[in-house]
Amino acid sequence: MVVAALLDLGIDRNWFIGELAKLGLKNYRIEIKKTNKNGVRAARFIVYTQKEDKARNLEDIYKIIGQSSLSEEVKSLSQKIFLNLAKAEAKVHQTRIDKIHFHEVGAADSIIDIVSAVILLNKLKPAKIYSSRLSDGRGKIRFSHGIANLPVPAVKELLGETPMAILDINKELITPTGAAILKTIVDEFIDDVDIKAIKKGYGAGKKNFKIPNVLEVVLGEVERKNEKLVILETNIDDMNPQFYDYAIKKFIKNGARDAYIQPLIMKKNRIGALLTVICNEKFKDGLIEDIFDETTTFGVRVNKISRICLERKFKKIKTKYGPINVKIGMYKGKIKTISPEYEDCKEAAEGKNIPIKKVYDEVKKNID
Repeated sequence: MVVAALLDLGIDRNWFIGELAKLGLKNYRIEIKKTNKNGVRAARFIVYTQKEDKARNLEDIYKIIGQSSLSEEVKSLSQKIFLNLAKAEAKVHQTRIDKIHFHEVGAADSIIDIVSAVILLNKLKPAKIYSSRLSDGRGKIRFSHGIANLPVPAVKELLGETPMAILDINKELITPTGAAILKTIVDEFIDDVDIKAIKKGYGAGKKNFKIPNVLEVVLGEVERKNEKLVILETNIDDMNPQFYDYAIKKFIKNGARDAYIQPLIMKKNRIGALLTVICNEKFKDGLIEDIFDETTTFGVRVNKISRICLERKFKKIKTKYGPINVKIGMYKGKIKTISPEYEDCKEAAEGKNIPIKKVYDEVKKNID
């Protein structure tokens, strides 16, 4: 469904088939066709392969991808998707990732599905990828390991606390393959985002439900989004303050949007500090572990918040002091704030031996 929706955006199919051939797999055939799902016209992407008896492990799949003539970007992202899948399966089965043998997902058709999605994403090169709330069915499903409740354990492990709705449909709607792709490529799971659509693509699944079994992909420009973030907080009163600088830099490096320390008067009138780390859901678990590693705290408070952001544009402004990079904040099409790049202004001020304020004023004067 991911591949079909991306192809439906208008990517040249002959080019795509040529790129997929670089994977080097034999004895397969693909079919790309239009179909109708409950009134929604969508594309179908079907892979036909010969039945395989041997289950592949992560090393086998890495070898297939690594020895192909695909671009390094496609190889790297494809392997990362399989690595995330292997980690989830290993955790579910309480074993090491090198001991995991993929059954359904290690088959040639699943390898083609994942690599095809990456080929198409690499062609589009989106600056950011957002996903709305996911939906899965309820009930049980039979697969290679037996019978499992929906969502299946690997999907639950891959998606963690990703927002999800359980629909009154007794079928699997999110497969481990789909979950692994989303886990790896999505920058943020968010429902409230305004997108100026350029193109839309629809990818159909095989089954028919009482709702359209279709995935919609929108290619466009983000105009405004109500960003879903997480605040991690903890009070500290027994830590060497010299370590704060190292810890905060590490949090920022590992995905925090912001991290800072505020002084506190704690119980028994002790001087302490409030550590606050702001991040999106994707980095939450890793940053909680970093906080336990780098501070003396015994607990972290987790609060979910939303934030409305200005649309950001970047522009290079020509001034009499030289070119200066500027960040422009827009809201509903109007300029709300202008922020010249400090380092550019500093360099211009030092080069011309003038106050840096003059450079800032000159930049703002030259904004169209």
